[in-house]
Amino acid sequence: MGVRPWPLLPALLVLAGCKTPSVPAELPVRPIAWTRVETASGEPQRWLAAVVRAVRRAPLSFEVGGRVELLEVEVGERFAAGALLGRLDARLHRLVRAERVSEVAEAEARLHEAERAFVRQRELHGRDWASQAAFDSAEAALGSARARLETARARLALAVENLSDTELYAPYAGVVTRRLAEPAQRVAAGETVLEIQGDDHRFEIALTVPETLIGRLEHGSIHRVRVPARPGLTLEARVAEIGAEGDAGGTFPVTLRLLEPCAELRTGMTAEVVLVADTMDGVGRRLIPVSAFLVGEGDERIAFVFRGEGGDEGIGTLERRSIELGAVGAGRVLVRAGLGPDEIVATHGLTFLRAGQRVSLLGVGARRYD
Repeated sequence: MGVRPWPLLPALLVLAGCKTPSVPAELPVRPIAWTRVETASGEPQRWLAAVVRAVRRAPLSFEVGGRVELLEVEVGERFAAGALLGRLDARLHRLVRAERVSEVAEAEARLHEAERAFVRQRELHGRDWASQAAFDSAEAALGSARARLETARARLALAVENLSDTELYAPYAGVVTRRLAEPAQRVAAGETVLEIQGDDHRFEIALTVPETLIGRLEHGSIHRVRVPARPGLTLEARVAEIGAEGDAGGTFPVTLRLLEPCAELRTGMTAEVVLVADTMDGVGRRLIPVSAFLVGEGDERIAFVFRGEGGDEGIGTLERRSIELGAVGAGRVLVRAGLGPDEIVATHGLTFLRAGQRVSLLGVGARRYD
């Protein structure tokens, strides 16, 4: 008796119509370059080029014009406060003063005459021997004579002042830095003939600060100064002036005053200023490489922070985090908010990363092969 295979056919047909459920393959783990957030002690610093100049400096000029009769000092020569530095030919001004003296004398004589006439008219008017018009005229003449005398005296005072302005005196003890006129040369009123600086060894440091730093400088903050021409000399200076308007290059003028006088410095020497900014209230600075953040929408800056899994410290997931950045320098950027010390961040290929992605840290854990 032969075997009848047909009872197995329904079972085969059922099996043929069903598919075995597929098991999803595990997503590949992406290796990433990484670094830990660095915590640097102290305050952020940046060296900027500057120039030394005297705190007390001034261009000197005569208040009146004329021909230079003499200049008593040469470039580099020191002088005491109140010393005569130069003089103009004063003959014309002496003549003007003499003329003004004569005008005052004439005005005084006319005033005396007007006073006598007024007294006479007042007596006559009091006895009804003179008209009101005559009395009023005498009184007006007296007022006019007084006004003329005041004018004459003012003109005399101006002439005396102009004569005194033909001599140029030192406002303080100092040294001549530039001489811009010579004897026999005619100069206009206010035209600079000498440039001087104080002799008290008080100096200030002038520099320009980039717009990325100017907002974090404060009046009165203290910074270190180095002078290449004086190796080993380190000074401290206080911010005295911060410019309100920048130039076309986006830099702002800043002036620092040295805390102590320094006889070793000279005007025009180059200097280097260590600007201190972005203080972090004692918690230290957090730094990451410039490749470890991504520019988001608007002002958002993004970092991908590694979160390790419990089993293998080299494998974990990524957290997308908004951070706040500060100054950039030497290939690193200051993180002002958003990252904690020693956190691990991805450093390359950030545009290909996403939140929640499983990654492995290059160089950490067992080597893996796909």
